[in-house]
Amino acid sequence: MSLLLTTLALILGAGANVIMAAVAIGENEGAGTNESGAEGGNSTPANNEVVGEPDGIATETAGRANSDPDFYLNDVDKRIVKIRPFSTPIDQISRYAKTEKVNSFVCKYYSSGTRPIKTVITADVEKMTSGKSTKLSVKDPAMFTLDDTIIVPSVKAKTNFKGGTYSADNAPFLELCVCGRDTNDNMPIVYAVNGDIDTESNEPIWIPQQLPIGTEIIRMGKSGGELDVQTGRFTTRPTAETNYCQNFMIQIEQSTFDKIAAKEVNWDFSDIEEDGIYDMRLAQEFSFLFGDMMQIHHVTKDGMTQWFTRGIWYQVGKHLKVGSKGAISPEDLVDLSKDIFDGVDAGNRRVLLASSDLMAALDKIQVKDSMVKRDFFNKWHLDFTELSTTFGKLDVIHCQVLNQLGDDFKRKGIFIDPDLLSKKVHVSWARNILDLKQAGVRNTDAVVIQEVAALCLRNKMAHGIIELQMN
Repeated sequence: MSLLLTTLALILGAGANVIMAAVAIGENEGAGTNESGAEGGNSTPANNEVVGEPDGIATETAGRANSDPDFYLNDVDKRIVKIRPFSTPIDQISRYAKTEKVNSFVCKYYSSGTRPIKTVITADVEKMTSGKSTKLSVKDPAMFTLDDTIIVPSVKAKTNFKGGTYSADNAPFLELCVCGRDTNDNMPIVYAVNGDIDTESNEPIWIPQQLPIGTEIIRMGKSGGELDVQTGRFTTRPTAETNYCQNFMIQIEQSTFDKIAAKEVNWDFSDIEEDGIYDMRLAQEFSFLFGDMMQIHHVTKDGMTQWFTRGIWYQVGKHLKVGSKGAISPEDLVDLSKDIFDGVDAGNRRVLLASSDLMAALDKIQVKDSMVKRDFFNKWHLDFTELSTTFGKLDVIHCQVLNQLGDDFKRKGIFIDPDLLSKKVHVSWARNILDLKQAGVRNTDAVVIQEVAALCLRNKMAHGIIELQMN
């Protein structure tokens, strides 16, 4: 047995990758019996009299009483089918993601991006009939500095470079230039580049019509003067985010008598441990998706800190809707791709974890003679369906975890850029053997498997939630 444990330690030691089998989550019907228990193990009623069997420890007594009575010794087939939980794609992908060692439960990470290009006007800008400039109230004034030029796509220019008037059918967009900031609210001060003629200077610097609230504007390149050696200053700093590493653990035990008892199938400690690992990864999948970041000092832990990690579901920046009446057309998918990939500092590929209804709607998209292409491939030991448009590629995989959260989540999915997913590891995946017999605690073989980690998404606008529309 010592040789077996040594071999297991080498196989399942720190840093080992464990690959999930792909079968469905459910009530685990037909998959054997499962037991769990608190540390210490006995079920203790109100009168403190210990009864029954130790919870969560494989004993021959409990096995004969609660399992199939033929499990231990009968002449039947020697094979057993071990039902596994389905693939845990987030946990699986994270084991191939960028891993960073951290020295505490608190991990800080940084995201940075470029200045925004597009914003909207937040107060009416009136048509100019006098003056040299006017205030432009916008949603994000910090995106503009001195000498930036701006186009207003919904408004046409009036005056060309020769001083003539553009015809309606070939006029470019109205262009503005930032010439200062309002001293009260820091909004940019602008003049037109190709607007109406200022009667005093004879230059086309007047805005030719009202620009109402909600008008979209786009920042373009700077235009410095002939003698300028300086312009508006710009810098960027990464934004700090914080998450907590969670101490994920599972303890597997088998009594000595259960180990030596004759059984009808080959079922030993390594099988119990394998099941424990699958159970731990399935539980981690929910934590990595939906956990909430918190510190608790509970009385049952004698005041010691428990750290709870934040799931990536709450780290995304986009919330999108797609389709209608439970169906997605090729045109819907193109529009969805536009919303996913537009205006984001990231690559042109996303991984989409789709629940059942969303996955079914995506599978039904007719790609023949359409603008959508479909392909299949395997990566990270997971099978993906690739849906590609001119905007980018969506690598789709069915995520049954979402189905466990109710009917609303059967229509949802989460997309991430795997290049911007990082795993913060305080304690790497480790397998520790406990000598409970030597310590005089219990006559069992015991192993504790542990990982202290958190998942972090950088650049939140590269990730998002998708919901299938039912109306």
